[in-house]
Amino acid sequence: MSTKNIPTWPRERDLATYQKYTNLDFATLLSNDATWIDIGARTGIALSESKRLCEANLVGVNAHDIEMLPGITALFATLPQDLSIYNRYYRKADIVTDIYGAFSYSEDPVAVMIYEALLLKAGGVAVIVSLQSKLGNRKNIADITHFFSNVLGQKCTFKRFRTYTNTLKKPINSVRITIRGQYHVSDSYENLLVQARQFIGEPKQKQAIYRPEDRSTEIRKTIYTSNA
Repeated sequence: MSTKNIPTWPRERDLATYQKYTNLDFATLLSNDATWIDIGARTGIALSESKRLCEANLVGVNAHDIEMLPGITALFATLPQDLSIYNRYYRKADIVTDIYGAFSYSEDPVAVMIYEALLLKAGGVAVIVSLQSKLGNRKNIADITHFFSNVLGQKCTFKRFRTYTNTLKKPINSVRITIRGQYHVSDSYENLLVQARQFIGEPKQKQAIYRPEDRSTEIRKTIYTSNA
């Protein structure tokens, strides 16, 4: 199995860990005609383990060339710059997960949130898990919540909790972002991003908040500021 360009953190996680981190009941949400898109799936262990529940359409997305387990549609794209996933799965997913994936590494995490929200069918759910300190401040979070509610018609909630790495017992302060709702607009991703800039502000990179020992990657805090 090719493992080139895989950062040392985060590690692979199984379905039970996904269920714990996302607070989703995959047994209830998944069915034979459902579509689950996992952003930052790595080899797709969680996706693969869900096959014991049903034969859902399983899609694993990675930014790097990683060989995935059988039975998973393997796609390679860097979100939000690459629109190929958006063009292929716009409003087709029942579940979207991003566990320390594109949201964590992007310089524009709000753009990732909008991108992933647009992959959902009406009534679908997206869950993002990242470092608590990755995104903004209280005003940013309030603005994001209002934007998703007023513009996209989706409820966006932020929940702080603690996670653990595979190799360290030290807890990581994390945040669970849950997006769900009927989605009542037909604006394109590009148009919604313009509106988000006006409503929330422009992303500004701040200090590094995570860097693994091998320095293979880096996560930086993002603050959104208005130009007005």
